[in-house]
Amino acid sequence: MHCLNLRIMIVGGVLLGTTACASSEEWAMWREHPAHFASGHHLAFSLKNRFAPPLLSEPRDVAVAQTEGWWGGPFDVRVAALADVAGRWVGTWSGRGVMAPRTSRAEARFEQVGRWGEGRLLLADTLAAAVPEVVRWEGARGIRVVLDVGATGVVLRHPEDARLFRAELTLEGARLAGRVDHEGAPVRLVLARAR
Repeated sequence: MHCLNLRIMIVGGVLLGTTACASSEEWAMWREHPAHFASGHHLAFSLKNRFAPPLLSEPRDVAVAQTEGWWGGPFDVRVAALADVAGRWVGTWSGRGVMAPRTSRAEARFEQVGRWGEGRLLLADTLAAAVPEVVRWEGARGIRVVLDVGATGVVLRHPEDARLFRAELTLEGARLAGRVDHEGAPVRLVLARAR
């Protein structure tokens, strides 16, 4: 009997906590709609922005939302345009070498579809440098990366495991700059869009 009372109190607490989070206007809006999402596009948009804000949207998202009559609150006011990082990039990487600081050539080629993309990143002359091991393993081929593009930059990571390689780059005009995650010495990466 004691266990049943405890369960009832827990369920009651959860229900009270959930209902307290929504305003009366929000509850009225949700009562008007029998489904959580207006369409598959609405579901895909919500999944794409599950870690928002800021919301990541494209002009077509706003158009589809207006056409399909999405509910759940306006988002076109807070829309953050995605950075465009597609194309070829050239520049330098700098970090610690065996004997002294090191700077050498870096190249990248990215393909982007909306928020996501893929590509290849080459950091030259890394054999005796403090860089992630996967960079040395891949050598002159460069490493494959997947892209998570935001409003002001991009996160590059290894397609199999971000612990192997991860870099955060900020887009400033026609330049990407940032750092490569590495538990050793910091590795800085600066790329310019190739013409």
